[in-house]
Amino acid sequence: MPAREAWAPPKIAQLAFCTSDLPGSVRLYSEAFGFASAGGNMVWGQWLADIQDLGEDAATAIAWLVGRQDLVQLEFFNHTLPRPRPLPPDWRPSDLGWVRWGLTIPDFEPALERLYALGVTTMTEPQQHDGLRRVCFREPGTGIVVEVMEDGPGLPGGVRPRYYDLAPAVVYATLSVPELEAARSFYLDTVGLVEEDVTLHTREMESLWGLPGARSESFVARGGDVYLEVVQYADPVGRPRPDDHRLSDQGFMNVAVGTRVRAESEAIIEQVRVAGHRINAELPGVAAGGTYMSDGQGNSLEVICAPREFDATFGFAPTPQLLRYPGWPSAAVPPAAPAPAGA
Repeated sequence: MPAREAWAPPKIAQLAFCTSDLPGSVRLYSEAFGFASAGGNMVWGQWLADIQDLGEDAATAIAWLVGRQDLVQLEFFNHTLPRPRPLPPDWRPSDLGWVRWGLTIPDFEPALERLYALGVTTMTEPQQHDGLRRVCFREPGTGIVVEVMEDGPGLPGGVRPRYYDLAPAVVYATLSVPELEAARSFYLDTVGLVEEDVTLHTREMESLWGLPGARSESFVARGGDVYLEVVQYADPVGRPRPDDHRLSDQGFMNVAVGTRVRAESEAIIEQVRVAGHRINAELPGVAAGGTYMSDGQGNSLEVICAPREFDATFGFAPTPQLLRYPGWPSAAVPPAAPAPAGA
């Protein structure tokens, strides 16, 4: 196992959601924003129940979507066992847990028109920041807040490179926690994400997701070209999830950090174990795979190993498509640099 100083920082490789309408969620992100299908699976049994801490048995359908980034995917679950419970009707994006994420597209206005055509409205009118527009909507299948960000050099972190000829990219995921410093210790010191001095959001932007005047503290870390935004709300104070909450319930399940090298994923898991956090199961005894763990504040994190030769199997590469929606590809998005040999 490599020494800690030999690690490459892990990438934020996956955002995972539980949706009440699997085809509807896939259709929305495909038709409105140009994400491409990367396949899917049906999984059941004790292994799934163990890694997601769902009891004696579990079953789910899974769909994967990818945008233009390398080793970044959206993962959608629709469990049939246990039956998912809906997000509480009074849920707020300040409540504790994974609460919000942001995507960027170069064709902002046409994308919103496609979103409206699917019957989804935005929560406010767009705001402008550094010359680029942003707006949020509540995704019907998952119930959580999604921020749509206009692409351009002024985007935090800049224009994301294009590995696939697809327009959208994932910019960030947001976690609401009760103890900011404990989260900083876990995600930076233990997991190995790198803190960055970047302004993802200002206080005025809280109105975009329905919290005008909210007060909070936060930090931002980077994993690859996706940000992790960790927020502790003072007003309104984040409310905990119900005591009987399960990962299969509707909402934003978790985020995964990933590497291409199994030893590096094993090293992250060992650091989590040494720090005293719960690991739900060991990595599968094969070259690729992942497992779930707790950050100590009730939030799930996955660590995955995905050697490049497994990209098509594990949903990190677009499948052949008959349909191509507007904005794929976009000449406004520069190509990525070639992958390093062996990466």
